[in-house]
Parts: sequence; structure tokens; C-alpha cells
Amino acid sequence: MSFTLVEFSRLARLPELLRQLIKNPGLDDLLILAILLAGSITYFGCGIIWDKPDPYHYKWFERPQAGASVPGAATKATRNIAQSLAETGHQAVIFWGSQSGTAEGFAHRLARDFHGRLKLEVLVADVSDYDHHTIAELSESQYAIFIMSTYGEGDPSDNSTSFLSWLQSKPQVSFANLRYAAFGCGNSNYKRYNAVIDTVVASLQGLGAQKILPVGKADEAQGSTDEDFMEWKTSLLHEFCTQLGLTESEPVYEPAIKIVFDESIDSSGIYLGEPLKQSSTEVSTGPSTAIVPLPITSAQELLSDTSEMRSCLHLEINLSEHPEVKYKTGDHLAVRPINPISEVKALVDVLGLRGREDIPIMIQRSESTSEKLNLPSPTTISALFSHYLEICAPVSRETAMSLAQIASSSSAKDQLLALASDKSVFSAFLAKTHITFNRLLRHIQGVDPSASWSSLPLSFVIESLRPMQSRYYSISSSSITSPRRAAITVANNPKPLLGENATFIPGLASTYLSTFTSDGPSPLSALYPPIVNPSLPITTNSASTSILHASIRHSTFKLPASLSLPIIMVAAGTGIAPFRAFIHERARLARLQGHRGPVGRMILIFGCRHPDQDLLYKEDLEQLQSSLPGLDIVYAFSRVEGQKKVYVQDRVAERQDDLVDMLLKEDAALYLCGSAAMAREVGKRLGEGVKEARSYDDDRLNNWRRERKRLKRWQEDVWG
Repeated sequence: MSFTLVEFSRLARLPELLRQLIKNPGLDDLLILAILLAGSITYFGCGIIWDKPDPYHYKWFERPQAGASVPGAATKATRNIAQSLAETGHQAVIFWGSQSGTAEGFAHRLARDFHGRLKLEVLVADVSDYDHHTIAELSESQYAIFIMSTYGEGDPSDNSTSFLSWLQSKPQVSFANLRYAAFGCGNSNYKRYNAVIDTVVASLQGLGAQKILPVGKADEAQGSTDEDFMEWKTSLLHEFCTQLGLTESEPVYEPAIKIVFDESIDSSGIYLGEPLKQSSTEVSTGPSTAIVPLPITSAQELLSDTSEMRSCLHLEINLSEHPEVKYKTGDHLAVRPINPISEVKALVDVLGLRGREDIPIMIQRSESTSEKLNLPSPTTISALFSHYLEICAPVSRETAMSLAQIASSSSAKDQLLALASDKSVFSAFLAKTHITFNRLLRHIQGVDPSASWSSLPLSFVIESLRPMQSRYYSISSSSITSPRRAAITVANNPKPLLGENATFIPGLASTYLSTFTSDGPSPLSALYPPIVNPSLPITTNSASTSILHASIRHSTFKLPASLSLPIIMVAAGTGIAPFRAFIHERARLARLQGHRGPVGRMILIFGCRHPDQDLLYKEDLEQLQSSLPGLDIVYAFSRVEGQKKVYVQDRVAERQDDLVDMLLKEDAALYLCGSAAMAREVGKRLGEGVKEARSYDDDRLNNWRRERKRLKRWQEDVWG
């Protein structure tokens, strides 16, 4: 115990004060003496007369599984991949880099095929879990397989960013011993289609690695992601058979997880919808904050005409209960959706689980697998189907073929094989049928009423469904004007099946978010399981408060540091969201006293269907334009009766000279937000103008565009 000089001086005077009080005590003196004595006893007696506060007292209030490791996992995993393979005896590692879960799912499916078809054990690894330079330590008898996703304009997934950066830094290592295969997940609507896997392959080749078969690439724009993977996987398995002298056998289902129903589990420790525990490292080093429950404080319909099954909501989310959750203008809100109760009940019923869906279950990985368990445990079937698995996602042909192997009847097996054995037949079936896992089971029952799925292994069901993924929405509010309340703009436009006008497929997240109103849950919210759990840190006592699980994903889509720099913004539909935030921020900064210099010129080119139907934030934009003389708003309407269809790229072409001058002479920053196709067309029109103004050839134009992007003077936030 240590004392300051002030404390020593006070202690030294205590005897003198006591003598004075004893000689001539008064009522006030006695009261002060009592306070001094009580304070001294409290200060010096802590830990002697009574116990010190227990530093682990908070453990009484933690969830039992919150800090628990994955069953079967090592207490301290090595970050050396060569050492890990040596310890496990595996001959190959499958590295995955995944943003939406597709690449990760492919990695696990491939590992199961290696085990089931080739009897070869492989390790599935998050590429960020290992030190990248240790890949060079793999022996000539070992293999590395890379399954990497590309999203946006050539961006790597969050977990593969460091790996890409390391490769691009030209590390001083040799991969001469490395034999590898590679598969990329991408979308050809984006200009840098599958850029991540291209970068990985080029870097590995440059470091001396040996590619064992051509690179595989999936194209989401063609709807062929699963088919592309299956074709590449077939070639990969054949190559392994050739190189290692293996024989491929018929696949036999072996569960990768074990599920145990246990009614004795304490209900306070069960996952009922809250996100899986994230490590402090993931939260502190990743681009996203922790996923937390957030109240929706306001909801406003932005469309004046919702008769065509179209809706667009402005939602405001309160961040004040979580001071650690902060956003900056241009960031995204990552929302975790919930599956509708009707879909959950339908899947429970077809599996014969009615009456057991709320019994606690434990999920553990099987002893025969090294796959990382990314599932809640303990939980319930109801919670699992509601919150943690994508039960509304389309079913792949590979899943249908696997289902045929364990079908309960020969008739059901024949029906599944007839449907899934031929790629064109299955593709035609998907084009006219809204098919999910539940709907596939019911479709077979419709053909063969005797087919029963009550004996279908629950492990197979869970392994066949992807983990629930967050959906990203550009934040439409400014962190300067609204630091503790983030707004998003949510369009809900169900998509019709190809060639059909009667069947519409709703978006999972947009439909879920459309159930919220500013007065609390709407009647439609009864279609979704509530977010309820006594461990959730919700402080509000309002029964009508709507809660969603979300996190902030930090983005590089930012305004220039200089307020005087001109900006060009081009948006279509809900692409207006970040630009609303940009303009609000510049308007606030312009009003601040002591501001140095004028606000730079701003041009917003905004496209929608009709000025009286879906012109989002019309009044808000008009008010901003009146308060900012340097703001010029240009509209493009594509569905006005009796008028020619006009798109944003047409407006860009009309103002090409002015826009090119801003880019070349004023160093203006260009921002594009909307569909990838729109961004590609706008970029093409502006590129033509720059080529003409500077007499550039294609190579010089591409170099100019790359330099603009490097300087953050050309930024895109696009999708699909």
C-alpha cells in the first residue's frame, strides 16, 4: 500500500487534532471525528477486516459458453501451417477467404469429399489463422488449396485482406516446394472479376509455386457458382487420384457433427438468437465492430406508391446503448436477418421434429473431422433454424445429389437423381421453382407421398445449410450530424421467377426489415421469431421497442479530407444512401463558425423510375440544395409515361465536358453507388471523355483510372 505526501501530512496532524477535540469537544467536532474514524477504518480495513472486492465477481453473470473453446480444439493452436499439418498427419490444407460464406462452405464441402471419396484427410483453414510465411515450409508431398472470394470492385474478403497484402509486398520467401490448386468466387458484372484469386495465383507463381490444374472461377452473374465449383472439384479430385495413386469411391455420408438432445441443460446458457461470441482480436483488428442488439427508433416509408409490391424504408437505429459501436460517414450497417416463422415451422414439420424443436441440443464436431465448429451450442432446433442457418437460400444440385444417397425410399432416390444428375434439367427446374431445402423435401413428397424425411440425419440438414450471413446497407446518415443514430435505406422489391409473373421471391433481409415501424413491430413482425434472451444487454423497458442484431462495417468510401475539393456523385435507387450522408455532412461543416474557405462544388446525378413514385428523399434533397449554393442535383427518370427512358449514364453523357473538366482540371473526386452495371456504364462514358480530352490510348486511360483510384479520387460502392 502506498501513500502520497498529502496523505502523510494529514496522518501526521491527526494526533494534534484529536487532542484539541478531547479538550474542548463540540457537537460538530464529534460528528467530524466520527466521520474521520469511519473513513480511516474503511480505508485501512479493506482486505483485513473484510474481504476485498472479488475481481472475478463478473463471472457470475457471464454465459457459461461465452469463453469456452470449440469442443475438441487445441488449447493453443499453432500459427505455423506446416507444423499443424505435421501434428494432424494431414496431407493437404484448404485455405478459404470468404465474405458471404460461399467460399467457406465450398472449403468444407471439398474436405468432406476428400474424406468420403478419396479417404484423404485434409485441414480446412481460415487463411488469417496462420502466419503466411509458414506456407513456404510445406513439403513437396503436401498440397495447398486456395478458395478465395472477390467482392465489390476487386476487394478481398475481410479475413483474406492481410494475406493479399502480404503477397503483394513481394515477401522474401520461396514457394518452390509448394503444389497448389485455386478456385475463385466472383461476379462478372464487376470490372475486376475474380481479382483476388488472380492476384493469389500470380503471386504464388512468381514465388515459384507449382499449379496442379487450371484455376477454377465461379460467376455469380451467370447464376452458375455451384455448377462452376462442382466442375472444378471433379477435376481436382481426379488430379489427386492421378498424382497420389488413389481410387475414387462412391460417396458415403459421414456426419461431421454430433447432435445430442438434452433437456437437463440450464435454459440460461442456451443460444436463442444472439450472435456467436467473437474474440477480442477479431473485433479489434477486423473491419467490423461486434454484433450487438440495437433498437430501431424510427421507420419511414419513402415511396409514394407501394402498389406494385415495392417498398423502401428509411430506418434509424439507436447506437447510444453501445458506446463502443461507432460509425463514420460512408460506413455500412451489417444486419443479421431472421428467417420467417412459417419457413421454420415448415422445415420442422417436414423433418418430423414437431414437439422437439424447443428441446436443448448440444452440437459437437465428430472425432473424425478437424473442421472448425461455427455453430451455437447449446441451442434449440427452433433457434438454429430461425437465427443461425440460411434455410431460405436456394438448394444446390450437389445437395440434391447428396440427399439422394440417404433418401428413405428408392422412389425418392430416383426422383432426386432424375432431377439432379443433369445440369440442364436442374437449372430449368430452378428457373421455374422457388426451391429451398424444405421445399425440395416437400417437392419429392408431392411426387412420392410415401416418402418420409423423419429419419433424415439432422447433422446432414445442418451441414447442408449455410450459416446465416449479415446483409450490408450503406449508412445514409452523417456521423457528424447524427453520431449516435445511424440510418439505412432499405428497398424491398421481391423478384419474380424467370419467365413467371405469379411467383415472387422475397429478399430475406429486406422483407424482415420491412416489418418494422416507428411505433414498434408491425403486424407483419409476427411472421418472425422475436429476439428474446435474458442475457441480451437491452436496457429499454418498452415492450414495443424493435430490436435487430447488427454491427458497423468500416468502409473506405469516404469524403475527401479537404472540404473545398469538388465531388461528383452518381447514384441510382438506394445508391443515394451514402450521398445523402455526404451532403448532410458538408452542409453541417459549411454552417460551422470559423470555417476556412468555401465548400467545394458538388454534383449529384440521381436516377429512379418516376418523380412522383420513387424519388427517394425528395424534400430532404430540395432543402439541402437550397442551403448549399454549390450543390447541383440532376435527375434521371426511366419510367415516366410518354417520355423517353433516361438513365444516369445518359445524364453523364449530356454533361460529359463539364464532368471531365472537373476531374482533370479541378481534381474532383468521383463517387459511384448503385448496381455494378450502372457503374460500368458511367465509367465507360467518363473514360471516353477523358480519352478525348487527353488524347489517351486505352493503356494510358487505364493507368489514369488506376491512379485516380489509388488516390481515392475514384471510388465505387456497388453491388450485383
